[in-house]
Amino acid sequence: MSIRSLRLRVAAYLLIPMAALALALAAGGTWFVDAFVTRAYDRVLAGSILSIAERLSVQDGHVTVDMPAAAFRMLSNSERDSIFYSVSADGEFVTGYKDLGLPATLPPVETLAYRDGVFLGQRVRIGAMLKPIYVTNHTALVQVAETTHGRDLLVRRMLTALTVLGLVLAAIGVLLVWFAVQMGLTPLDRLRREVEQRRFDGRGAVPPFTVAGVPGEALPLVGALNELLRQLNHALTVMREFTTDASHQLRTPVAILKTHLSLLDRQPPGSAAWNTSRADIAAAVDRLDHLIAQLLTLAAVEEGAARRPEPVTIDLARLARDATADFAGLALRRDIDLSFEALSHPSIRLEPLLLEEILRNLIDNAVRYTGPGGQVAVSVASAADEDGGAVRIAVEDNGPGIPKAERERVFERFHRLDANRDTDGSGLGLAIVRAYADQLRARVTLACGRDGRGLRAEIILSPELRPAGGSPLREVAARSENEACA
Repeated sequence: MSIRSLRLRVAAYLLIPMAALALALAAGGTWFVDAFVTRAYDRVLAGSILSIAERLSVQDGHVTVDMPAAAFRMLSNSERDSIFYSVSADGEFVTGYKDLGLPATLPPVETLAYRDGVFLGQRVRIGAMLKPIYVTNHTALVQVAETTHGRDLLVRRMLTALTVLGLVLAAIGVLLVWFAVQMGLTPLDRLRREVEQRRFDGRGAVPPFTVAGVPGEALPLVGALNELLRQLNHALTVMREFTTDASHQLRTPVAILKTHLSLLDRQPPGSAAWNTSRADIAAAVDRLDHLIAQLLTLAAVEEGAARRPEPVTIDLARLARDATADFAGLALRRDIDLSFEALSHPSIRLEPLLLEEILRNLIDNAVRYTGPGGQVAVSVASAADEDGGAVRIAVEDNGPGIPKAERERVFERFHRLDANRDTDGSGLGLAIVRAYADQLRARVTLACGRDGRGLRAEIILSPELRPAGGSPLREVAARSENEACA
């Protein structure tokens, strides 16, 4: 089961290693206490054995011992452990408890050895030493056994004290860990309260979160939240602008439709006035359809600016040729000479759909605004080496053109030079071109056409797709405009 609370998760990750360390310390403490008590009691047992060994003697060829009272007094304790001893020489029993038995392996001479055993139904600790009597070449084995009640009780007391101390330290450690987690996560609490206090009133943008005082570990989270707010604000701005633009621009074609539908009802079917109203209705529907399509395209461009598609390497000449061919039918119906010329076949890495949409809008504008008998030419050429290897795609016509003072304003939404020029236009085509060009980090320039007539629109692309501003891209664009409109 996953822990949903961050505090509990952090505390668990801290306490689990601490618990493992406590278990390791408990095991080590148990071993140390047992070894310490055993070593302390064995020293007393060794003193008793040495005291008896010093009283060994030989009389009439036999080993005897004068048992010292001090040997047993030093083994006395408050638990009144039982003491047993045994002395044997050259395999013959001398004195003590005969059933105490012999060790499985005799220890080295004058070396103390210890073993655990059971005697008379009680657990005992047995110490043994092989003592030589050099004068008569006799060897005696001295053994002293002591019950382990005192040892076990001391071990239990020390372990109990160690356990209590460990529990107290563990409780203090848990409190300290919880306090540290609470204090450590305080910045997140402040961030949570700041998020809760944010309110969207439906008008302005939601302000980003400040990074002042935010710990380094939380900076990626704050950055992600700010990026999310940026995208949200952008989407809300696009939605507001789209709603405003749509409500403003849709009024005219809708009003035309309503007017002509009213006139249509008053005229007999098939009459000249009826046919005129019917044609005006069809034109208004076409304009409305074109306007809605461009509004949706512009909204999609601006909304999708943060999610650019993956660029690929494309043949610019082929892309421009295909885009030009799509308008051949429209140009034929309007009696316009539409041509294409590829002076080079450069390849560049970019998003083909964006460039294709820019070209389609420029060609569409050129065909719409050029009168019958006019010419529209599309060309692709590589710039000179001193221009940084830029590529130009030009759409040139011999139509009415655009005055130099208006060439920047036509990229604004719904800006039209003359309402009488073209009733089919919506004023959104070049706004879409500018939006797509910004995403491609390309530059679109407008200049006079050949012989000072019409309009020449150029798309200037750099191989690195660098943004304008002191780059070869800006220089190529500026020179292009100056050359066309000297």
